[in-house]
Amino acid sequence: QENPDSLEVGTPTPTESIPEPPTQLCSPLAEHSSELLIEIVSSPYAPPPDGKDDRHHGVDFAYYNHGERASVDGEGVQSILAGRVAAAISDRLPYGNMVIIETPPELIPEALQEMLQIPAGSSLYHLYAHLSEAPLVEPGQSIGCGELLGYAGMTGYNIPVPHLHLETRIGPANIAFDGMVFYDTHATPTEQENYLRWRTSGEFQHFDPMVLFTNTP
Repeated sequence: QENPDSLEVGTPTPTESIPEPPTQLCSPLAEHSSELLIEIVSSPYAPPPDGKDDRHHGVDFAYYNHGERASVDGEGVQSILAGRVAAAISDRLPYGNMVIIETPPELIPEALQEMLQIPAGSSLYHLYAHLSEAPLVEPGQSIGCGELLGYAGMTGYNIPVPHLHLETRIGPANIAFDGMVFYDTHATPTEQENYLRWRTSGEFQHFDPMVLFTNTP
């Protein structure tokens, strides 16, 4: 019997008041500016063919002895744009502790709006994975640009070193994921469906996150 309190995939969530759009993008790492991100890309975007789950759907940030830090482990992870928490999931494969933020077009800086050309009825989604601890935010919560989501770590599937995995996708507006799991025999059907919907259905179109940081003022 289904839990009536659970939010099924694809169910729109109530609209909350959200902050004014920022004038620029915020860095996903609290101690590194957007301009420095290119220096700490440890695994770049390597998209698979449509409908495939292999290769790399996002970009990883990691380093050793960069500035005053020995590694990215424990560095604050923050939202690159204002929006709403579409998922806050703890200790599930393959992403480990992770957060997804939905940013509607009206909260995207003008330069990014012109570049992304998000279709009507769609939003920009950004995913932050492998956080060291459970997310610091809750589903449905309004988020500001630069707001702390958690700390970089190495939770998830086959993660050899601490890093932040960032994905960016364009998909239908007002979607929430109450679970997202794969590579786990204990995953529920809904968790697996959410994962495949996000990763391989084509409904959420991924693109290189670094485009946001290298093609805007």
